[in-house]
Formats: sequence, structure tokens, C-alpha cells
Amino acid sequence: MNRLYNRWDMRKFLLLVCIVLSIATPGRAAILSGTVRDSEGAVIPRAHVVVHWDSAGSSYLKDNIGTKEDKIATTDANGQYSLDLQPGFYDVFISASAFSPHCEKVRLNGKGTKRLDAKLKVSPVTSQELD
Repeated sequence: MNRLYNRWDMRKFLLLVCIVLSIATPGRAAILSGTVRDSEGAVIPRAHVVVHWDSAGSSYLKDNIGTKEDKIATTDANGQYSLDLQPGFYDVFISASAFSPHCEKVRLNGKGTKRLDAKLKVSPVTSQELD
């Protein structure tokens, strides 16, 4: 009888742990990744990618959980970046020295990876200075 009682307690304990973990884990993570290139198609290393959560609509859209703090990434030598984020709407700002910045709104729904590739144009100010 004592063994049966211990098994029952262990099952209740494991159920309680599962419930607590499911409440404490805020949704499924999604990955935002892409490649940053110039207008000629060459990759841009060391470009800055800033992702800011757009909380608009989060009161009625259940899946706009969002990552509350801004996420920042720098592209690697191949012009690629990758960020883990919670499902939601985001403003993505991509910039690099001598290029005009790129801004785009994206929605991540928590299912796998979303690609956001960007082509940056040479800044008109920079090109005038070089002439």
C-alpha cells in the first residue's frame, strides 16, 4: 500500500511540475534570420540589425506576445544574422555605414524560421561626398 501511495504522490508531483512549466514558458520561440546585401548583390558584413516589438494590438491578438526588450544583431562575414524571438509583430531596422537604412514590419507566428533579407542602397549623402 505504501508503494502505491508513493507512486500516486510522484504522479501528482510530475503533473504539477508540467503545469507550472507550461504556465512559466511564454509561448513558442521563432527565429528571424536573413542576409544583408548591397544593391549590386554583395554581402554586407558588420551591418546592424535592431528588432523592436510593436505592442499595438497585443490586447486583442493573443499571439502578439513579443520580446519586450530590443534585440540587436550584427551580420557575420557572409552578411547573415539570426535572432530568437517570441511570436508577435516587430519593426526591423537594418543599417550599415555608408548605406541608407532599411526598415520593415514583420510578423512572427512562432512556427520555425522567418527570412528577412535586405538590400541596402548607398547613401546619397555618402555618394555625393565621394564624387
